Amino acid sequence: MTLITTAEQLAEAIVTDPERVAACLGRINRFGGQVPHCTVLRHSLHVFERIDADVDSSDAARLWALLHDCHEILTGDVVRPYVNARLRMDQQAIDSAIIRRLPLLVPQPESIEWGRVVAADRAVGEWEIQQIQQGWAPYPFPEFRPVKRRGVAEVVRGGVLDGLSVPEVYDWWQAWPQLVRELITIGGTT
Repeated sequence: MTLITTAEQLAEAIVTDPERVAACLGRINRFGGQVPHCTVLRHSLHVFERIDADVDSSDAARLWALLHDCHEILTGDVVRPYVNARLRMDQQAIDSAIIRRLPLLVPQPESIEWGRVVAADRAVGEWEIQQIQQGWAPYPFPEFRPVKRRGVAEVVRGGVLDGLSVPEVYDWWQAWPQLVRELITIGGTT
């Protein structure tokens, strides 16, 4: 295995090896590693659920909700007060490489759909901080829980929900790459 060291390699891995990308995101802890089990992978899936619950959201917004923090595989997760202009520029350059690789499948920056994902990301981040400040883990162990789609919690056994197949048990490590593959396939571009 080789390391992913460039934005282009990351963009290609999203398409060809989303399981590897999910594993990377699952090893990156948010908030400087101060909160157990609060990973970028779980955060990204929470943002996806929030976008997915909005019936007006597009598949492009759903896919970007899953991918919006993939740049952290190269930059790491930096606690907000320490994010500087250089880091933002680097993250935007990485995001641009992902957008170039999937031009018709993700929303363009400054679009309404992009704004929806940004708003969902902020809301989830604020929720995580509230949970932490109240002494609760935002994402308690174990990593399995019922599937939540379109705001309704359901346990689905090998079925299909809203056109996307879902795992028997919602496993963070398996759900992310499965959803990415399916949203890319729906868009018809690889």
